[in-house]
Amino acid sequence: MNDHFFESIVRNAPMAYAYHKIVLDEAGVPCDYYFLDVNTAYETMSGLKREEIIGKRVTEVMPAIGEESLDWIRVFGTAALQGRSKEFESFSVTFGRWLRVYVYSPEKYYLITNITDISIKRSQVEEGGQLRKLLKEKDSEFHFIIENLPFSLGVLRLDGTFLYMNQAGRSLYEFGEAAYSRKSIIKSFVDPEDWHRFVDKVHTSGVTSEFYMNLRMESGRVFWAITIGMIIKYHGKKSILLSQYDFTQRMHIEKALKESEEKFRMIFQNASESIMIVQNKRIQIYNPMLSQILGYSMEELMNKPFLEIIHEDDRARANLANDRRLSGEVLEKRIQYRVMHKDGTTAWVEANGVLIQWMDKPAIEYFLTNITEQKKAEDALRNSEKNLQMIMEFSSDVTWVFNFNQLKLKYVSPSVYHFLGFYPDELMKMDPALLIPNEFREKTKEMLIRSIKEFKEHSEVSKTYTIELQNIHKNGKRIWTEMSCKYRYNDNMEIEIVSSSRNIEERKHAQQEVLYLSYHDQLTGLYNRRFYEEELRRLDTKSNLPVTLILADVNGLKLTNDAFGHLTGDKLLKRAVEIFHQYSRCDDIIARIGGDEFVFLLPRTEQDEAQEMISRMKTAMAMENVDHGILSVSFGASTKTMEDQDIFYIFSEAENVMYQQKLKESNSMRNQTIHVIIEQLYRDNEEEEAHNRRVSEICKELATAMDLGDEIIHDITIAGLLHDIGKIGLDKEIISKIEPMTEEEWTQFKRHPEKGYQILKSSVKYAQAAQYVLSHHERMDGNGYPQGIRGNEIPFPARILSVADAYDTMIAPRGYHRKWNQEEAVEELINNAGTQFDESVVRAFVEKVLRKSFDR
Repeated sequence: MNDHFFESIVRNAPMAYAYHKIVLDEAGVPCDYYFLDVNTAYETMSGLKREEIIGKRVTEVMPAIGEESLDWIRVFGTAALQGRSKEFESFSVTFGRWLRVYVYSPEKYYLITNITDISIKRSQVEEGGQLRKLLKEKDSEFHFIIENLPFSLGVLRLDGTFLYMNQAGRSLYEFGEAAYSRKSIIKSFVDPEDWHRFVDKVHTSGVTSEFYMNLRMESGRVFWAITIGMIIKYHGKKSILLSQYDFTQRMHIEKALKESEEKFRMIFQNASESIMIVQNKRIQIYNPMLSQILGYSMEELMNKPFLEIIHEDDRARANLANDRRLSGEVLEKRIQYRVMHKDGTTAWVEANGVLIQWMDKPAIEYFLTNITEQKKAEDALRNSEKNLQMIMEFSSDVTWVFNFNQLKLKYVSPSVYHFLGFYPDELMKMDPALLIPNEFREKTKEMLIRSIKEFKEHSEVSKTYTIELQNIHKNGKRIWTEMSCKYRYNDNMEIEIVSSSRNIEERKHAQQEVLYLSYHDQLTGLYNRRFYEEELRRLDTKSNLPVTLILADVNGLKLTNDAFGHLTGDKLLKRAVEIFHQYSRCDDIIARIGGDEFVFLLPRTEQDEAQEMISRMKTAMAMENVDHGILSVSFGASTKTMEDQDIFYIFSEAENVMYQQKLKESNSMRNQTIHVIIEQLYRDNEEEEAHNRRVSEICKELATAMDLGDEIIHDITIAGLLHDIGKIGLDKEIISKIEPMTEEEWTQFKRHPEKGYQILKSSVKYAQAAQYVLSHHERMDGNGYPQGIRGNEIPFPARILSVADAYDTMIAPRGYHRKWNQEEAVEELINNAGTQFDESVVRAFVEKVLRKSFDR
C-alpha cells in the first residue's frame, strides 16, 4: 500500500483531523494539550488557520474550552495516557455545533482525533467516504488510521476485484485477515446487476453517494449497505474507492415506523370511539365513527362549528370545557353531554379531550364515547330499585349499607341470618366491627381509610374495593368472607358504603390444598424438591451446624414397576416412607426429590446420629415382607461441620456414598426380585412353569448337540427357563384362556418378550439371556414380533429358543391350542424352516435331538 495514498486521504478528507500531545501538571494529571497537526477540514470547522495553532496549547487557542459541558482535556488525556480509543458525541461551545469525535492514541502522550460535524445530520458513512489522505510525517500511523476506521473502506478494480479492504470492511464482508485478495464483490450482490449500475453511476459523475446495495455473504447473512464511491488512481490504474456502512437496522426501523404509521391510521379510521380535532371551535379532522353517530356526511362535517353538534342545553358546559383545555388545564372528569343527530334526535356521549398542536397551532383532540345505551340502562336501573332490593333479599350473599358519617348500618339483607346467624334487626343495633376478629381489624381499617380518601378525591370514578377476612358467626365459629365495597353520596351528601359479603370457605380450603400440594409430593405426602431447596437455603446457617444430609434411593423400583405395574411400585414407595417416618425424628425434613430418590435434611445432627438412623431403617426394611417385590433402599450420608463448607458439595458427597452402596446392593436385590417374579408367575399358572422347564431342557439339549460352547449353553438354558417371564404383567384370563384371543388381547400378549427383556436386563446375571428372550418370537422372514427383525439379525440362541418353544407348545399345548403328535410337530417345524424358523436349527433339532429324518 502506498503510504502517500493514506496521507493524501487524511490531508484532504472532509472529516476534521487533529494530532495532539498531552501536557501534564506536576501531579501527572492532564491539564492541556498541544496542536501538532491538523487538516484542512479542521481549519474550516474551527475557523483557525493551521499556521496559527500548530505548536500552541488548546487553552491558548480556544480559551472557551473550559466552558464546555464535556471536559475535553480529561477525556483526551485519559485516552493518550492509557492507550485507549473512544468515540462520543457532544455539543461544542467552541465550535458552535454538535460534533461526533473519535479519539485514539498511537503512542503514549500522543493523540489523534477525527471530528465530524453532525449538526446537519450528515451520516458517518458520507463523511468517511471522502477520507483519502493521512499525515505526511507519520506514514505508519496513516495506515493505522485507515485500518481502524469505524466504517468499511476499500479499493476495487472496475471489474469488482478487491485490491484493499480495511478491518471494518473485512468484518462487514466476513473476510479473514487479508483474505480479500482476488475476490470479487460481484458475488456478494443479491442482484449482480447492482454492481454494474453502481460502476456506471461512478463513471458518469466521478463520485457517487447514497447508493444502496443489497448484499449476501457466504454465511447466508443478508444486509443493506449505503455506499459512497469515487474514481481514483491506484498504482497507476483507474480504480474505485469504496466506503460502505451497514444500515440494515435503520431500514428495519424505517419500515417499522411506516408500518406503525399505517397501523395508527387504521386504528384512527376504525376506532369504536368518535375522534375529532377541534381548532378555532371548528371541526378540522374526524374519523368515520363521528359521521355515523351524527348522521352527517364527511363533507358536511368538515369545518363545521363544533358547538352546532351539541344540544343547546349542554353547549355552555361543552364550550367552557373546551376553553379550559385550550388554556392548558387538565380536566380529570370526563364530561357527558348530548349531541344532535342530523335528523334532530339526540345521543349521549362521554367526551375526553387533550390539548395538542395541529398545523402548528393549539387544538383539542376529542374522544367521544357513545353512552346512550348506558344512560338508558342507568335510568332503567333507577326505575328497578324495588326489584333489585327483592333480589338482594333472596341472594345467598349479604348486602350491607353503612353510613360512614353516622357510623351506622342502614340496611342488611335477610340472607345474613343464614350467613352469620343474626337477624337484620339484631345487626342494625350492633357495632359491625364486633363481627371482625381482632387480627383482621387493622387490615380492614387501613383499607377503609385508603378507599374513603380515594373516593373523596375522585367521587366520579366507580371503583370496587375487595378484601378477604373472617367474620364471627353468632355461635362463635369463624367464617372466611370476601367483602366487596363501593362508595356513594346519599341525598344528604353523606358517604355510604355499599358492600356485599360472600362465603368463601370452600375457596380457602381449595387454596390451602393447592398450597399444600405446591410443597408436598402427592403420592407419599413428603415434602417435594421445591420445599427442600427453600429449606436448605434457610437452614444453611452457622447456628444449625452440624447439618447432615442423608440421600436414599429405592432399589429396583423400575423393575418392580415393569413387572407388577406402577400401583405395586407406589405401594413399595409408600411403605419405604412409612419406615422413614418411623425411624426419624418428628422435626426432621424428609423430601422426595425424584421418582425413587429421597433426601433427609437434619440440622444440628452429627454423622454418627445419621448413621444410627440409617442402620435402624435398613434393619426394619430387611424384615419387611412386601407382596410382589423386595423393599431395599441404598443410603448415603455426609455432614457439614464448618461454615465455609459448600452445602451442595455435602449433597454431592452423600450422593456418592449412596451410589456406592447402590452398586453393592442393587444387583443382588434385582436378582431376588426376578426370583420373586418367577415364583409369582409360576404360582398363578403351574402349566407355565412346566412349559418353561421343558423348553429350557430342549434348549440345553439342542445347544449341546450343535456344540455351541458352555457359555451359550448356560445362557440359552436360562433363557428357556425364563422366556415367558414377561407374562407376569398379563391378565391371568388371557394366559389361561381356552378360546382364541381377541385383537386387543393379542396386542397385549405380543408385548411379553419386550417386557421379559426389560425385567431380565436389569440384572447382570440375566443380561445375556434377556437378549434371547426379546427375540424368541421373531421370524426368519421378518414377520415376527416385537421388533420385526429377520435372518441373521436375530441372535442365533434366540432361534434355538424359538424352535424349542414352538415344539413344546405343539406337543404339550396350553389354553386354546390343540395337541399335536410328534410326527405332526416335526412336519410343521420342517415346513416352516427358512420362513419362521432357522433351517439349520430345525435340522439339528430333528436329526440330533429327536433322532428323526429331516425330509422336506
